Amino acid sequence: MNAEPFWMRPKKVVLRDGTEVMLRPEVDADLEPTWEMFNSLSDESLIYLPLGFTREKIEGWFKEINYEKVLPILGFVEDGNELRVVAGASLEFSKEDIYKHKGNFGITVHDDYQDKGLGTILTQYILDIAKERGLKKVMLGVVAHNERAIHVYEKLGFEKEGWLRMDFWNKILEKWDDTILMGNILD
Repeated sequence: MNAEPFWMRPKKVVLRDGTEVMLRPEVDADLEPTWEMFNSLSDESLIYLPLGFTREKIEGWFKEINYEKVLPILGFVEDGNELRVVAGASLEFSKEDIYKHKGNFGITVHDDYQDKGLGTILTQYILDIAKERGLKKVMLGVVAHNERAIHVYEKLGFEKEGWLRMDFWNKILEKWDDTILMGNILD
């Protein structure tokens, strides 16, 4: 009998400031709190996110949750009597046999929870999931001027593999922006 993967069970982590965050896979009921998180990001956070987050886009994530295609992990904190989404990360898997050895990673941490270690914790958690799923490599794209994120990724073993010049129009900065491609070869 197959045992349930470790990432199916909620995991409690503690940030540098003592805040407790629960990590667990996204489920249908998480739509509203997820939308609230993405809808409340500041321009200071949005300058690092090339794609906007419309209501339709967020709803699309919830139309067909399939952990075999994309594994979304959310971070929750208790806010009064409710759980508030404060971070989201995803690991996307390829359906093509020649690419099944690698996955694409993305992460967003709400403004209120940045610089507390949550990005590092959540990135490492995704790397642990990737290893458990048998992946050999995790890839990501990061806005070239996002030095804080690049530092976290390099600390966790990612290396710069490419540079896409004028990759997207940054609506917040009103200029073309570059993307750095990074990869982590898993042991």
